Amino acid sequence: MSAIRSVFSETKSSFIPYISLGDPTYDACVDWADALIRGGADILELGIPFSDPVADGPVIQKAFKRALANPFSMEKVLETTAKIHALHPHIPLVYLTYFNPIYSYGFENFAAEAKISGIEGMIIPDLPYDTPETENLFHSLQKRGIDLIHLVTPATAPARMKGIRDFASGFIYYVTSYGVTGERTALSNGLEERIRMTKSLFSLPVSAGFGISSPDQAKEISEYADGIIIGSAVQRIIEENGSNPSLCRKKLEEYALSISKSLRGNR
Repeated sequence: MSAIRSVFSETKSSFIPYISLGDPTYDACVDWADALIRGGADILELGIPFSDPVADGPVIQKAFKRALANPFSMEKVLETTAKIHALHPHIPLVYLTYFNPIYSYGFENFAAEAKISGIEGMIIPDLPYDTPETENLFHSLQKRGIDLIHLVTPATAPARMKGIRDFASGFIYYVTSYGVTGERTALSNGLEERIRMTKSLFSLPVSAGFGISSPDQAKEISEYADGIIIGSAVQRIIEENGSNPSLCRKKLEEYALSISKSLRGNR
């Protein structure tokens, strides 16, 4: 069983926060990651800055813009990841990245270096499952014990989900609503039914993301989803407080605690 699958076997519903690496600096992100993990993160998702993040809304787009104001290199991304892993080696780290950066680096090189840095999974929103690139990447990652995590949306037909199964591991990232990432005040209609249907088609945990921001939302969705993914709400804290590192750390840890406690039923 992979490190990611082990987490799901030990929790009723896992908390998976996200940060954009490099926002506002790479060194600061080590502190942000530490605060979120201390606040109860079960898995941590790390975004690799990219100039055209088609699946992301304005909060994460702005985070990438701030990150790309710093000198970018994949080596810096990997080095920062390794620092986070060294602080909390028991917490699985997952990259969310777009296809171009890893294609340019080379699948084999990227998979090998990512594993050394502590990565246990990868999410690539702009890589369809039914391409030769997906198959090649899947096998490169599989050799290193890294999970390839696929997105399923409200528009994904059951027949397509069955195709995704051949190249999916770790967990399924269920997109709770149409559109891009971002905080939303209400859950979409029929969400529970769609997630339960998705779970019936995969022998993998299903985690819900896009639009979740409050402890109440997290608690409600955790009744039928195996994990809760939160990105924009975390990045908004960084956007508003990142210039004051001690305050930002405090707010991130407090926010993470509020979500993790809601999932564990002790709010």
